[in-house]
Order: sequence, then C-alpha cells, then structure tokens
Amino acid sequence: MKDMLKYLVDLQGIDTQLFEIEEKKGSLPEQVEQLETQAASVMNEVESTKATLEENQKELVTLKGTLMDAAEKVKKYQDQLYLVTTNREYDALTNEIETVKLKMAEMQERLTHLETEIEGLEGTMANSEEQSTAFTKELEANRDELKEKSDLTDAKQAELEIDREKLIKHVGQRYLRKYERILHARKSAVVSIDRSACGGCHKQMSPQTIYEIQQMDKMIECENCGRILVYLPTED
Repeated sequence: MKDMLKYLVDLQGIDTQLFEIEEKKGSLPEQVEQLETQAASVMNEVESTKATLEENQKELVTLKGTLMDAAEKVKKYQDQLYLVTTNREYDALTNEIETVKLKMAEMQERLTHLETEIEGLEGTMANSEEQSTAFTKELEANRDELKEKSDLTDAKQAELEIDREKLIKHVGQRYLRKYERILHARKSAVVSIDRSACGGCHKQMSPQTIYEIQQMDKMIECENCGRILVYLPTED
C-alpha cells in the first residue's frame, strides 16, 4: 500500500502541473471558439443582407424602368385623346389612362418602400461589416496569444501526459477510480497532513489519525472533504 500511495502522490504532482498549464491558457480557447462562432454568425448575416439588398436593387431598377414605360404610355394615350372622334373612343382611352395611373401609383408606393428598405439594409450591412472587422481583429489577437502560450506549454503538457499514462499502469483500477472521482470533484485528490490538519480542507485530525496516516500502510480519507491523506518524509 505504501508504494500505491507514493504512486498516487506522484500522479497528483503530474495532475497539478497539468492543471497549472490549463490555467495559464485561461479561458482563451473558449474565447477563441466563441469569437469564431460570433464571427461566422455575423458573416452569415452580412451575406444574407447582401443577397436581399441585391434583389431589392434589381427590383428597384426594373420598377423604375416599368414606371418610365407606364409614363410614356399615359402620355401616348393623352395625345390620342385629341385625335378621337367619338365619345366611346374617348371614354375607352380615359379608362386606359386611369388604369395605367393606378398601376403607376402602386408601383410608386412599392418604389418608395424599396428605397426605404434598401437604405436600411445598407445601414445594416455597414454595421455588420464593422462588427465582422472587430471580431476578426479580436479573434486574430486571441489566436496569436493562445498560440504563444500553447507553444510554451504544449511540449511540457505532452511530456506530462506520457508520464501520467506510464504511472497509472502501476495504480490499481479501484484506487485509480477513487482518485479520479475525488480529483474531478476537488482538483486535488491527494494531500499531505499540514500542522495536524488536512492539507486540502484544513480540518484538524486526532493524534491517532495522524499516526495512522504516517504509517502509509492503508488509504485514509479526510472525513470532511474525502481527499486521500498521506504523510511525506519532508514534513515536520
């Protein structure tokens, strides 16, 4: 059991270093991922707005052309009014003129709506492109910072993970499962006694318990936090 506890102490040492490496990276990986998602969302919005804007602009051009044609038709009908010889022909032309004018009014209303919508879309486009530029700039800065930190820690992390894999082969599965469960909950599964107290939660222990821990011949857990307690020869 003494060897098993020593393996767990060494395993805790490796895991502590791995935790420290992750803390050095901080929340940068999550920030980069979040910015990538936001940047992609903004770019999708830009593309969608751009497509709608182009469709509206095409419709506006077509509508203006149709309005010009309608105005020419009205002028042509009005010129023909002076040439008709019967009331029936006059009434027919007048009805045509009114019909075309009604359609022109509808088209003019649509044209005004399109111009307003296009103006709004152009504003949205400008704002989205500005956001996209800001996200891209921040994303690049965070990527550079993450790469710089990763370059410093990745080699050490890989080395520690290899050592960890070698070490856990010496730890029984039952003890390893217990260790992993406590580590996940507490971030430190193995602690030494410190001034007659648990090195994790600082709960005071009886002299008998301290004596049993010092023997290192059985696994003893803190009654308060559940951590595995050990005694290291360098301690007082």
